[in-house]
Amino acid sequence: MLMTIQGFRERIEVDCKGLITDLQELTGRYGAEEAHAWENSLLKLSQIFKAPSFQPLHLYFGGRGNLALEYQLPASSSWCDVVLLGQHESRSAAVIIELKDWMTRGDQPGYFYGLIERQGRLELHPSDQVRGYTEYCRRFHSAVAEYDARVHGCVLFTRDVWLAPYTAYPNEDLTNEYPVFAASPRYINYNFPQYFRDRLTAPNERFAKAFSEGRYYQDRGFIAQIGAQILKPEATVFELLDNQRTAFNLCWAAIEKGVLEPQEDRLPKKVIIVKGPPGSGKSVIAARLWASLVTDKRLREGDVIFTTTSMSQNSNWSHLFNQTSQVEAGSGVIRKATSFSPITTQRQGQLRKKHGDDLFSAASDWRENLRTLRALGEHFRDGAMDNQNLVSIVDEAHALINSEHPEGRGQFGFVTGLGPQAYHIIRSSVVTVFLLDPLQGFRQRENTTIADIQMWSQELGAGQAEEISLEGNQFRCGGSVEFVSWVEGVLSGNSAESNRALAKQWQRHSPAETPGSEGAALQVGLDFQIYDNPEPWEAALVKRYREGNSVRLLSSYCREWKTEGTSNPHSLPSRLMDFYEPYVVSNDTRYWSRVWNYVPANGSNYTWFVSGHPASRIAENPLCEVGCPYAVRGFDYDYVGILWLNDLVWNGSKWRVDPFVVEESGIVVLIRNAQKEAKKKQIGPATEELLQRVAQAYRILFTRALKGIYVWVPDPITRAHLEDSISPERN
Repeated sequence: MLMTIQGFRERIEVDCKGLITDLQELTGRYGAEEAHAWENSLLKLSQIFKAPSFQPLHLYFGGRGNLALEYQLPASSSWCDVVLLGQHESRSAAVIIELKDWMTRGDQPGYFYGLIERQGRLELHPSDQVRGYTEYCRRFHSAVAEYDARVHGCVLFTRDVWLAPYTAYPNEDLTNEYPVFAASPRYINYNFPQYFRDRLTAPNERFAKAFSEGRYYQDRGFIAQIGAQILKPEATVFELLDNQRTAFNLCWAAIEKGVLEPQEDRLPKKVIIVKGPPGSGKSVIAARLWASLVTDKRLREGDVIFTTTSMSQNSNWSHLFNQTSQVEAGSGVIRKATSFSPITTQRQGQLRKKHGDDLFSAASDWRENLRTLRALGEHFRDGAMDNQNLVSIVDEAHALINSEHPEGRGQFGFVTGLGPQAYHIIRSSVVTVFLLDPLQGFRQRENTTIADIQMWSQELGAGQAEEISLEGNQFRCGGSVEFVSWVEGVLSGNSAESNRALAKQWQRHSPAETPGSEGAALQVGLDFQIYDNPEPWEAALVKRYREGNSVRLLSSYCREWKTEGTSNPHSLPSRLMDFYEPYVVSNDTRYWSRVWNYVPANGSNYTWFVSGHPASRIAENPLCEVGCPYAVRGFDYDYVGILWLNDLVWNGSKWRVDPFVVEESGIVVLIRNAQKEAKKKQIGPATEELLQRVAQAYRILFTRALKGIYVWVPDPITRAHLEDSISPERN
């Protein structure tokens, strides 16, 4: 929504509620609380713009200055509250303003850079939020590149004036570069005008329009710097081994022929599928492919996109690219799979107001819906236009959503009525590389198959997708492919005798480390131990950590996330934590307690658990939280401690799932149906499918470790079956 300063002030004066309605339709945020915050912030902003102290700034005279309200960053799901557009000293310039209608009294400085303690809960510092927007525009905005524009950012608190906690240690440097202002006389009459006097002093209508219509654009020099860091020999996390090198070379050959050295001027459309089990190195191949492309001087003009399929993956890969580039904007390389849909859900809402509430509602008719969208002359969003992206590399592609099926429909951040995610990624990319393991899909909406991708590849003119297999390659689990086969055999419900035959291929007996300990060890390169008691189990993991290994606790979705949204879950009484598990030692009942992986920053930053963010409790004690399959899928640690609780138990001849202790929102309908069957004492199709999905969750957990897996199994029959599945002497 681009308008002049004068136009904005007139709208606020005569039609503030109408402007807010427009903003609601633009963003899709219709809540009363959001509208109230807009009203407070925009009224205060209008008052600031007409203050006499701003008269020296030509930007604020009449209609010559431009601003964008609720500006969505190109090819991103992020919205900037206000962007002021013009120039300073003949150079185009933009200032991004983050509005906060917050009561700040009582807030405290965060104990780590980029954080603030607000109402007892750690949150992202608003200056760090605007820093992300600013860096993104500097590196990935076409108008900023074309006009060689400067981009700045600041925060304006429109409700309260107590800002000392926000500028105090450890965020002094952050707020020096991205300052915070309050709507008080001192700030309005001096600080705020002074800030703009050095950054934005005159209008520039051409740049303002170009900015508002800007698209995602990769600064080739910047992304080449990131790629070079990934390819450095010391970046061992990205090193390729054995079959990974073979798979990489096969992918590279296909891409090189299609993108780097095409036989024709027109680039041929191509799809490549890399499939492999957990630990086969798919993510490493994805990163190396991206880095090798962006550093190759033969690469044609165009964007090379690294695509993620979940919030956990997005936050962790963004963190990794930021760390690698040492620049906040490194995360701009990462694009969510939802960004390839041709229009946003907000735009769908606008079109429905015009053409009817049932527009694009029949997801099964998505091809017809797509034709209708084109017939309406609708302009596809940036990042999602046909063949706009040169190469898209999709990690964890098994989590892509196919809305052709009922389980792929719902509120997933994209317009499901316009078709499957993988279809649109192929449509909008010249070359697409999917890396996947079909057996790692857990949630019902994670339903895209290799057959689906093959069908859409041919439908979109890319021909038969090239398939590359990583079977037989394993760098986790002590490098043992055989161990993964054993895990799959156990979880498939095979007899202990059959499992022992698989176990012989990976095990080598050795005495337990501590005579008489309650855990028994099998050394193979993979250290596998089973416990009936959490005390020696946890003590063994602590020992491994003190030896310099990375360790984490993991569990399936077997306990309710009671601490979700809690300000400080680690300080809760034990009985209020997510895990409060009884166990017996010498006839004495004790309790083991933990919380689920803590996710601050509005529920999206999984790096706190996965990577051990320096501000997290995990950084101090890596065993203080329990990670779920969703958080750790695609990542690994030296040692993992797995809680095998009562969602999946062995009844003497087969596995039994308890639908009343499975807690996962992604399969809630399935759980309810299985509960109905259980109340009727039936084992129906819902129960059978739930059993399969819970087993898949355990497969994910059992394939995260590089060196060792320590399992606590309270249920004696289940524990005995696992032990017997390794060796009859274990019982």
